[in-house]
Amino acid sequence: MKYCLTVIALVCASTTIAPQTASSQDAVLAEIYGRGVHSFYAGRYDEARQLFSSAINAGSKDPRAYYFRGIVSTMTGSSYEAESDWQQGAQLEASGKTTVAIGRSLSRFQGSGRLKLEQIRQAARLQALMSAASRSNVRMNEIRSTRPGVVAAPGTASVTPPPTPPAAENPFKDDAPNMAMGDAKIVADDALKGTLDPLPDDGMADVGAGVEAAGDGVFGGASDAPAADPFGGAGGVAPAADPFGGGGDAMADPFGGGGGADPFGN
Repeated sequence: MKYCLTVIALVCASTTIAPQTASSQDAVLAEIYGRGVHSFYAGRYDEARQLFSSAINAGSKDPRAYYFRGIVSTMTGSSYEAESDWQQGAQLEASGKTTVAIGRSLSRFQGSGRLKLEQIRQAARLQALMSAASRSNVRMNEIRSTRPGVVAAPGTASVTPPPTPPAAENPFKDDAPNMAMGDAKIVADDALKGTLDPLPDDGMADVGAGVEAAGDGVFGGASDAPAADPFGGAGGVAPAADPFGGGGDAMADPFGGGGGADPFGN
C-alpha cells in the first residue's frame, strides 16, 4: 500500500507541474519501472507487479514494463495474463518507438518461459513487416490511380554514324605499268641459274689447256718416253747389289767358304 501511494504521488506530481516536459515524465516512469525490477529480483513479486502496473497505467510505452509484468505473472502461475502482457510489449517493440536494450534486460530470464516470450516477439516483428508492406502497396496503388496516365520518358536523340572512309589507294600502281591487277611477271624459269657453278666455262677451258700442255696421258694415254728414275738411276731397272759384298751368285756361301768344304775343318 505504501508503494502504491508513492507511485501515485510521483505520477500526480509529474502531471501537475506546469513546465513539465515529456522527457521528465519518461524519467519518472523509468524510475518506477526500475524500482519494479529491483523488487522482482528481490523476490517481492506482488510489489513488483504493482510498480509495473503503475508505470503502464501512467502511460509508459516501454515494452520492458509489459515483459516484466508478464514474467511476474509466470512466476505466480498466471500464464494467460503473462502472454497478454508479452503480446502488448511485443507490439510496442515492433513499432520501433523504443531504443532501449531489451535483450540485455531479459538476459536473466531463461527457460520455457523465455522461449515462449521470444516466439511472441518474433511473431510481432513479422506482423509489423507485413503491415508495413501492405501499407506501402496501398499507397502505391493510390498514387497510380490519381495519375491520368504514365508520362513516357523523353527519347534519346538518334546518333548519325560517321561517314565511311574511302578505300586506300595502291601506292605501287605506278611502279610497274605493265603489271595489271597484281599479276606477277615471269623473269626466268630457273631462279638459280648461274649461281651454283663455282668455275665458269672460260676458266675450265684454260685449265684444260694447261693440263694438255704439261704432258699427254695424264688421265689415259701413255707417253712415248718412259719416266726418268727420281733417285738418279739409269733408265733401265738394274738388279740390286749384294749388301754383304758377295758375288752375284745367289746361292754362294755367306761365310766365304767353298761350296763343298767341311764347316768343321775336316
